[in-house]
Amino acid sequence: MMEDLSLHILDIAENAISAGATRIAIAVNANEKRDVLTIRLTDDGPGMSEETTGLAFDPFFTTKGKRTGLGIPLLAQAAEHCGGKMSITSAAGRGTKVTATFRLRHIDRPPLTNMKGTLMTLVFGHPEIGFHYRHTQNGRAFRFASRRYFGKSRAPFRADPGLIGIIEKELRSGLEKIGAS
Repeated sequence: MMEDLSLHILDIAENAISAGATRIAIAVNANEKRDVLTIRLTDDGPGMSEETTGLAFDPFFTTKGKRTGLGIPLLAQAAEHCGGKMSITSAAGRGTKVTATFRLRHIDRPPLTNMKGTLMTLVFGHPEIGFHYRHTQNGRAFRFASRRYFGKSRAPFRADPGLIGIIEKELRSGLEKIGAS
């Protein structure tokens, strides 16, 4: 099991990119009153057939030519272990939605920990992808869209230290404002 839920988010987003997604929406909702943490990733990739969607929970199934595909099964196991569940909704040609819920205060729930780092890795590792991030913490929301900084250009990207600092600061301060840092 991964020790940090943000690493699960990174893994699923990377899988979506490998499959051909050009837009990925990541939503995190922590609700203390309801004792629920929900993580949802939605992409515009090619989607999966009904058969592939069913096999995605099998740790010995992968479409990448390696021997195992542990990302989805490990996240599903973590969710179920913490009183939650995981679902995948997908259809060929229509993208995929992965949703995992956890009991927020479950003693064994892995922490979310480093969403800023995960988003920085995704945004600067894949500037051609449109990332939309919404994090809600007890009703207070923070939103981030990478297209605001990169537009729709697919031109070669060169990391500008000033831009890296601007995005890092926006993510850090946004998450701090809602109490999710």
